[in-house]
Amino acid sequence: MDEQSSPRCSVVVAAHNSARTVAATIASVRLQTLDDWELIVVDDGSSDRTAEIVETIDDARIRLVRQANRGPSAARNAGLRLARGRLISTLDSDDLWMPNYLEHMAGVLDRHPDAGVAYTDAWALDDATGRIRKTSAMRYQRPPVSPPAAPPAFLAALLERNFVYNSVTMRREVVEAVGGYDEWFWVAEDWELWLRIASKGFRFVRADDLLAIYRHRAGSLHTQHERMFAGNCRVYELVENEWDVPAEIKEQARLLASVYRRKANGVRGFSGRDPLALARIVKRAVERRTLWYGSPPREVAVALDAIDALVAGGTGHGAALQHRN
Repeated sequence: MDEQSSPRCSVVVAAHNSARTVAATIASVRLQTLDDWELIVVDDGSSDRTAEIVETIDDARIRLVRQANRGPSAARNAGLRLARGRLISTLDSDDLWMPNYLEHMAGVLDRHPDAGVAYTDAWALDDATGRIRKTSAMRYQRPPVSPPAAPPAFLAALLERNFVYNSVTMRREVVEAVGGYDEWFWVAEDWELWLRIASKGFRFVRADDLLAIYRHRAGSLHTQHERMFAGNCRVYELVENEWDVPAEIKEQARLLASVYRRKANGVRGFSGRDPLALARIVKRAVERRTLWYGSPPREVAVALDAIDALVAGGTGHGAALQHRN
């Protein structure tokens, strides 16, 4: 590969039936303050107009790849195989970037040459109402403000809970060393990859700002709790039985697997006789009404307006972000 002719950043987007959102996702990449990038969109067997919409976008930096539906891991791997950049970023086809995402993430890795992966957190956008949540997308996972610098300690913390938002930026050599995504996974695939990267001794570094916008949609893969529990169990089983990691990490994985296995089998489901479970449901209902901004914070509103304008003017498909105040 000719390093001088390659873009600094490769962006990989896996898309399946994403006709309603993919134009906005691509627009958020085109609005980046760092413009030395290529975008590879892998259409994973969509039955809607996803591929057609991508093809209408007039930007030589964008490539469309079509394949039969094989799942998000296989789609991302197809994009990774084509990526030419020294840095590789992942982005879901219904999520968005703030305009400074690439510039900030590349800068973080420049300042930390010993790190292999930069990660961030995201604003949370409710797809049904267009509201922005006051807490970040990953706040529920209690992300450490100062994550452990040593990969073994980071691995132990990440094994307990996935606090890494799915849109990360990785050095090319990291992707090549671990071999990309495990195509068995249709959920929890990001988390499995992050854990595998940490298990190989690569360091993660956290960007301070909220650099992305997570679109919460009812019915998405990540809202299907039973599949998520099963995916988590599979991750823990791999760590315990197949990975070359310290014995204490294997034991941690064994204990966590037993917890998630019970959850996946419905052993600890909600019961109307469980007052604590009922209290949690009431608390969440109250939070849903109070933990949202009346109107988006200015920096988010500016980014969303710019994305809307580019989608409407650049593709003819109209505004992509609806119901916003």
